[in-house]
Formats: sequence, structure tokens, C-alpha cells
Amino acid sequence: MSDLDLSVIVLSYNTKDITNNCLNKLKQSVEYCQKRLGNKIEVIVIDNNSEDGSAQMILQDHTWVRLIALDENTGFSKGSNLGMQKSKYPFILLLNSDVYLQEESLYKGLAYFRVNLNCDVLGCKLTYASGKFQPSAGNLPNFFNTLFWIFGISALPLVKRFTNAFHPTYNFFFAKAHQVGWVTGAFFMLKRKVFEKTGGFDENIFMYLEEVEWCKRITKLGFKIWYAPQFEVTHLHGASSRLYPQRLYINELKSMKYYFKKHSPNTLLLIKLILVLGTLFRTIIFTLLGKTVRAKAYLEGLKVV
Repeated sequence: MSDLDLSVIVLSYNTKDITNNCLNKLKQSVEYCQKRLGNKIEVIVIDNNSEDGSAQMILQDHTWVRLIALDENTGFSKGSNLGMQKSKYPFILLLNSDVYLQEESLYKGLAYFRVNLNCDVLGCKLTYASGKFQPSAGNLPNFFNTLFWIFGISALPLVKRFTNAFHPTYNFFFAKAHQVGWVTGAFFMLKRKVFEKTGGFDENIFMYLEEVEWCKRITKLGFKIWYAPQFEVTHLHGASSRLYPQRLYINELKSMKYYFKKHSPNTLLLIKLILVLGTLFRTIIFTLLGKTVRAKAYLEGLKVV
């Protein structure tokens, strides 16, 4: 076994055509990486009980992958943990089904671990389908950056350069490789020992912020998380959830509350207060802007915070 052998875990849920494109791109990247490194790469697809024929398409058109078709939608955390448990190689890549790799993506990711021995978890540059830059990393949540995030303060030009932002959107944060608090689960490459030591995602989180919570535990154990813009992938962003904005925002608020209850219980009451006020503020602002779908989603969010 090579020390750079890789297991790729892809979660699929009602994104048949997108998953097909993802796997086609992934196959090209797998072949390129194996040619350059001579390593072994396995691909495991976890299908979360898709209703659009995704599992059948994978069985028919992608016989080179290992499909695990579940009979219920277990969510991102449980599905990813199952994939990592079934995997066997010293490196793991968690890859969303709406992420399209470039030919060199896998090779450059593994090569980065070889040159940066302090890197245990790695995220890369993400772009939208249009080619526009997409933020994909940030700092771990605390009281102040959560306050700035929920009220949109951290996006203000005079503020964003001087805050330890939870969700940074400014270009200079992503301009060079550096250690970060978290990287997105859309492309999450890690050493197997990180999974073995931490147990993977907290399965109480169905979806949203699961990678942030895991990164908190990862850093607690002394592992290092890096963002590297030396290579990039295309992320269509929310392909399986964009039709359900209420679910997205509600789950995000639930997960934020859960995060502080677990890791900073002394600040939970204050966090709940600012989440309520911030969600109310967003509801009013989006209503005034005429964005009624977003406004209704935040209004629903008030019920969970």
C-alpha cells in the first residue's frame, strides 16, 4: 500500500445528472493522479435514498465505483461517516456530488500533504460554475464573529479586514495558503488518522455546519487545518438543497445553536439572543427588499432559535 493511497467518498441525493458529471470528472482526475503518483484510489458513492434514479444510473454507467445505496436519507454527517468507515486507504477525500474536479485536483491535493507536513486536513479554492470565486473556509465561531455574521456586519468594507470572521468573503483571506479554523465539506481532504482519532462528524447534525463542528474537535486534538488556493474545483453549491431554502436556513440556525451548546455552553443564552435578534433583523430586511422567499425562510427560523 502506498502512503498516498486515497479513498474518495461522494454523497449523492437527488442530483442524478450532476452526480453523473461529477463522477465523469472524478474519473479523469483519478486516472491522472494514479499515472503521476502510482497510487491506489477507491471511490465510494453513498446514495441517500435518492428518488430520481441516481443509484440506478451509477450502477449502470459507473461500474468502476463502489455504490452503497441507503434506504433512507441519513444526512451528510451519517452518510459521510459510513463512507469513511467503509474506506481503507490512509487519505480520505469527502466530495460533494455537485463538485467538479479538474484533472490535476487529486494529484495536487495529495502532493500538498507531501510538501506541508503540518497539514492534516486540506481545503482548496472553490469557484461557482460561472468561474466566480466562492468562499470555502473560515474561522471557528465565537460570540463576536457570530454576532457580526448574523447581522451582516462582517461584510462591511470597514469591518471585514479587521475581524476574525466566521464566514469571510474578502479575497485576501483566500489569496494564499494558510492555517484556518474550518474548510468546507464540499472538498474535505484529510489524513485517515484524523477520522480515527475524532470519530468523524457529529451525527446529531443532519446538515449544515457539520464540518465546522468537526473542525473544532479536530483542532482541539492538535491537528492542523489548511486552506490552499494552489488548486481549485467547481462547486455548483447547494444543488440538492436550493429548492428548499427554508430547510437550509433552519438547519443552519439549529446547528449554530447546537455548536455553542456543545462547545461553549456558558455563552449559549447570549448566542440564542443574538440569533433571535439577527434572524428577526434579516426577516425585516429581506421583506423590505422584496425577497419574500428568503424572508419567509428566516421567519421560519425564528421558531428554532
